[in-house]
Amino acid sequence: MPRNNLIVLLLAAAGLFSSCGNGNHYSLTGNLPARYDGCLVKLTPATFYFSEEKNSPEDSVKIKNGKFQFNGAVQKPTVYMLTIDGVDYKIPDMASIAVVIEPGDITMEYDTLGIMVSGTPVNERYMATIGEAKRETVRQRQLLWHERDSVKRLPGSVENEVDNYYNLKSSTIFKENIIPASENFIREYAGTEIGEFFFFHCCGKDVYSKAFVDEVYPTIRPEIREQYEALIRTRQEKQDYFMHSQKATEVGMPYREIVARTIDGKEIRLSDYVGKKQLILLDFWASWCIPCIQEVPLLKKLQEKYKNQGLQIVGVSVDSDREKWQGALDKHQPAGIQISELKGWESTARVDYGVQAIPFTVLIDASGKILARNPHGPLLEEIIEKYFSQK
Repeated sequence: MPRNNLIVLLLAAAGLFSSCGNGNHYSLTGNLPARYDGCLVKLTPATFYFSEEKNSPEDSVKIKNGKFQFNGAVQKPTVYMLTIDGVDYKIPDMASIAVVIEPGDITMEYDTLGIMVSGTPVNERYMATIGEAKRETVRQRQLLWHERDSVKRLPGSVENEVDNYYNLKSSTIFKENIIPASENFIREYAGTEIGEFFFFHCCGKDVYSKAFVDEVYPTIRPEIREQYEALIRTRQEKQDYFMHSQKATEVGMPYREIVARTIDGKEIRLSDYVGKKQLILLDFWASWCIPCIQEVPLLKKLQEKYKNQGLQIVGVSVDSDREKWQGALDKHQPAGIQISELKGWESTARVDYGVQAIPFTVLIDASGKILARNPHGPLLEEIIEKYFSQK
């Protein structure tokens, strides 16, 4: 072969490989208000929320002059999570965003309604369906909350009733916008990793229409379905146990043991006090719970009034952050013995007593039986006074 022809072929081959490489290239450019400058943006391969596998960020960059950009190569459209540290959460979905990384130039624009994605086929389709439905949901909810706040200011309005009514309307807005849009997008990508991820990311399986689930769920890989169904089984078991706990701690039932530690690390068992004190008042609370803090003065008053008659308050914190718990103890000086497992809402004590919301109180008499479940305010005072007056 003539030398010139060989050179031409080599150059053509080099051009072909270069073309293939460029064909896999992507760029992801985000535009934000300048006040977010310095915030760190991380790009991490997405995993299912029920998967034990959690990926580490593949890349990170700081926002500068209201912009950030990622560049790289990808073989096929792949879902990533874009997380932004240090944001003020005024922009919906801004802290953590699912984005499809695919060849091409992807642009992400932010405003008070959320995110707009453009530039590549899957992202354009996502924006035309789910993305626009999210933005419409935000629009309608903004109007709804404005109306709710106006109603609350009317004479005679009951705040809880108003909130319940508008929360129901908010749920309806979600169902009418997000669910059909999600089904449309996922149906188009059924049988792909894109379809699988968004099936679980957008809504719960029990929220979609039955026809949609019957059509799409079988297209998801069996191993993914098994992971999801294992989570559902575990959740159901926890729910069953929680319901059992509520029945097991009804008035007249025996107390259940609590083992936790004081702020200085000393292990405390509830059984160390039951029977040795005439009345135990369990107070489930947390440093972040304003109504709990508001009850502190009353509990102090009760402890002072009845301590010589045998009242023992045991505060059971459902905090997970030791420093925040310590700060609340130092600032508010709650009455009685204060303990915590520092497991947050996963506290064994909370689950064993079927505590659904805090503040939550339980009174345990000298025999170890539950005298009252969740009395507050004047009713709590009345029960305690009556108990000691009969002694």
